[in-house]
Amino acid sequence: MSTRKKQIGDRVMITAGQNKDKVGIIVDKERRGWTIKLEDATRVTASFPMVALIEATTQAEQAGREQQQETAEAESLNAEVEASHEADPTTQSEAEPTTETPKGGVDVAKMTVKQLQALAKQRSIGIARTKPDFLRIIKEKNPDEDLERLKGKVLFERISELHISRLRTKADLVRLLQA
Repeated sequence: MSTRKKQIGDRVMITAGQNKDKVGIIVDKERRGWTIKLEDATRVTASFPMVALIEATTQAEQAGREQQQETAEAESLNAEVEASHEADPTTQSEAEPTTETPKGGVDVAKMTVKQLQALAKQRSIGIARTKPDFLRIIKEKNPDEDLERLKGKVLFERISELHISRLRTKADLVRLLQA
């Protein structure tokens, strides 16, 4: 009989370490181990061998949990944004037009970078810059640059020389989330 592999949504017990014998649900898989949401709602990371499967989920249960989790995260994000609006009821100037999104009616221009990154991940938008992004930025900084020779290692050396961040800026994330 073969054992089933652990996956996101499975109910597990941590078998060693600081959180030994605590039970929770796998919410994410990272390079170094599983992220587990414990019964007391805290999130911990445990290496792969330190996690024992208690209850596996079916694909239908998994889809339902993912949908429920996405809804809960979106609602909490909306609540945070609304709370920040209520705390700072200043009027908006013409220089800052409202940037309502079709999904959820969130004003993304007033969100923090971390909130924007979380929202981008929910909508399957990458937070890391792509090769066309890097080429566009290099062209803006040096219009005479020969972009044809910028490939592979040469491109990333040039990115390092120009001190270009590998993650998208707040302005980039706002623009992508509004599209």
